[in-house]
Amino acid sequence: MINTNTQSILLLTSYFSKSAGDAKPLSPTEWGRFALWLNEQGKTPADLVTAEPRAVLQGWQDDKISFDRIEQLLGRGHALALALEKWSRAGIWVLTRSDADYPKLLKQRLRNSAPPVLFGCGNARLLNQRGVCVVGARKADEVDLGFATALGERIAVAGLSVVSGGARGVDEAAMLGGLKQDGTVIGIMADSLLSAAMASKWRKGLMDNNLVLVSPFYPEAGFNAGNAMARNKYIYCLSQAAVVVRSDTKGGTWSGAIENLKKAWVPLWVKRVQDVQSGNQALISEGGYWLEGAVEHLDIQSLCAPATSNLATADLLSTENGVAVTDTEQSGPDVAEAALSQASPPVSCLVEQAAQTSPEPNAVPIEMSFYQFFLRKMACLKAAVTADELAEQWDVPKKQINDWLKQSVDEGRVRKLSKPVRYELIKDSGLGNVAAEQTAGESVGQLGLGLD
Repeated sequence: MINTNTQSILLLTSYFSKSAGDAKPLSPTEWGRFALWLNEQGKTPADLVTAEPRAVLQGWQDDKISFDRIEQLLGRGHALALALEKWSRAGIWVLTRSDADYPKLLKQRLRNSAPPVLFGCGNARLLNQRGVCVVGARKADEVDLGFATALGERIAVAGLSVVSGGARGVDEAAMLGGLKQDGTVIGIMADSLLSAAMASKWRKGLMDNNLVLVSPFYPEAGFNAGNAMARNKYIYCLSQAAVVVRSDTKGGTWSGAIENLKKAWVPLWVKRVQDVQSGNQALISEGGYWLEGAVEHLDIQSLCAPATSNLATADLLSTENGVAVTDTEQSGPDVAEAALSQASPPVSCLVEQAAQTSPEPNAVPIEMSFYQFFLRKMACLKAAVTADELAEQWDVPKKQINDWLKQSVDEGRVRKLSKPVRYELIKDSGLGNVAAEQTAGESVGQLGLGLD
């Protein structure tokens, strides 16, 4: 049983058979644009299945999302009913962005690009638990597979979830290692979710409520390289840290790790190898950290915040009682907002203030990426600045500053001035104030659009 809101979102964004049909479902980006317009009109997706769609969409104009396309997608009710009946028999459920169990980190880190629908099986509540992702090549050798298994066990013993992609090789080894220690595991599948839901290797984890398998794609989809690449960002965004066990200098593991480094979602750790031509070595050159020491003795909690002064995230971290913590993981929203409202002290000072302040008992922690923290610091500046000035003031490598500036300019959050080249936050864009974004997002979520 699904409500009319979920029904409409499924019809507009999902496949119900392997053939695409006449109308292609809306992509996450298209859905984000369409849902935002609905919200601005004071309407919900449910209105499209409870009233005449063309009447609801009066005033809508978009070259790629036509009235005909929307009507064709909404007319697939019979196919939806048959698909849901089949999937439910295999234990597959559906989450939309307005559901309580939908991963909050996906919404916070990807915003409107978060997938509108997640198909899954197992314990959905695990999707909002803290975890460390473990990724690597499908064709890994026995040494790497043994390392991945041991790392999965270590993460489970530390009380965090193992997050991975469910593919054969490193992903599967790490996930099975976590389950071996009765730990919790999150698998983000690029294909064959329906088959995985019934696979013997995952059965015990699913029955013990220690495992959840999710996919933003059609549950019966076969392997597709594009889907495999696209799901990588979800693996990283559901984690607090990432470990690459084995990577080439191309392919899915490489592209996912590089995207994470550019977006600065989570710290990237890399298993040390001797081959200077390997992808592992190249990832270090791009900003990753070597994973030192025997896997049996790793401090898993500290992986979430590497406190190394000469690396990109150095000033975004502090240490309390010998354990590295991220800027707001140990503080409530009020503490973080109060710190950020000051007149631009050094980043490390803000972090230490947050780390040393005890949260209210019922405070909900904010998961903030380093990029989001960069935007908040930009909001504190009173004048346009150069990349060199930011790098010097915050003691962050200029390459990382340039990556963040390019991303923020592309997103319309920061304005690039010329003669000389300087940067300033766009105050009136509605995008620069992260706190305002969150408040606005919550109002959208209350309307059932799930954009929060």
